Amino acid sequence: MSEPIRVLQLFGEPLSNGGQESFIMNMYRNIDRSKVQFDFYTPFYCDNQELKNEIESLGGKVYVSNGEFLTQGNKKDFKRNVKTFLKEHKYDTIHIHSGSTYALMMGAKFARKSGAKNVIVHSHCCGFKNLKYRIIKFISKPYFLFYPTEYFACSKLAAEWKYPKSVINKEKYVIIENAIDKSKFYYSEDIRKKTREELHIEDKFVVGHIGRFSLQKNHSFLIDIFNEISKEREDAVLILAGVGELQEEIKEKVKILGIDKKVMFLNIRKDVNEILNAMDIFVLPSFFEGLPVVGVEAEATGLPVYTSENVTRELPIKEISHFYSLEDSAKDWADNILQSYCGFTRKSTTEKIIKNGYEIATAAKKLENIYLEMNK
Repeated sequence: MSEPIRVLQLFGEPLSNGGQESFIMNMYRNIDRSKVQFDFYTPFYCDNQELKNEIESLGGKVYVSNGEFLTQGNKKDFKRNVKTFLKEHKYDTIHIHSGSTYALMMGAKFARKSGAKNVIVHSHCCGFKNLKYRIIKFISKPYFLFYPTEYFACSKLAAEWKYPKSVINKEKYVIIENAIDKSKFYYSEDIRKKTREELHIEDKFVVGHIGRFSLQKNHSFLIDIFNEISKEREDAVLILAGVGELQEEIKEKVKILGIDKKVMFLNIRKDVNEILNAMDIFVLPSFFEGLPVVGVEAEATGLPVYTSENVTRELPIKEISHFYSLEDSAKDWADNILQSYCGFTRKSTTEKIIKNGYEIATAAKKLENIYLEMNK
């Protein structure tokens, strides 16, 4: 039996607990590893030992730059470390993931110069549309036109954000769905009851959010929205799963507003599917997203998602996807959410998740076939 092809998954950020890691691990667990194997590299560090252990148990390798705790976002570190690593480790296929346009374009340059015949750039998110973005978009154009051989994105919006117009207009990019495991993410009354009992929220109206405490996720506005909801519903509680650099700042805001007894900080959870079942609504007022994996996971459990208009409209289940403007007030969001939720009946959405291509077995097979085809 022939050896599987090895694909290097190159990350422009540390390997931690983010959406990119969640996406590629979902694929890795479900791809046929007798045909395609993954190795992982970050020019920074890996602070998720559990992730590293799982990758190694599945037959992959995890590389960091000398194990050094380097500064994320440092362009010198990124260039030096990627260039050095790719000189020492040769791969025919390199799949580059990053929220940073700079990391994608420079990663593609060094991958191509290393001799890789297949260089895939993957846009997972959007960002702030400001002067800095327009300058970077202009600078990146020749890099994206010359170095990558394939363009992936989680949504059309994410593709348009990163890639030149000619790539978009000629439809040279491929949408790789942020798919989920239907055997794990589904609606269950039993799981809901058990989890709500464990969290002591049996009789509560549960507003939920799962995500890193970072600027992108807009937690401060989320707290304002919940504060308005709690004025209308005394039984309302907010559960927040995740960690991040702004977590303490958000905790302080919760205390100042006097709602600390109504807000639960759950940190990182391994039982995200169960936490989603315990919620009544999912609120995601992000400044930007490509196509949030957690939004797909929420809708797979039948949970209505209330998100900003800055998030792509490509969430899989239209009837439970609600989009509001970030220019509206927190009270407007709260009023619209409560009005929309009135009379809502939660039910299984598994068939629609499968039909719309967001089931992991289908998506993993799609990615596997692309890797195999380009390595013929």
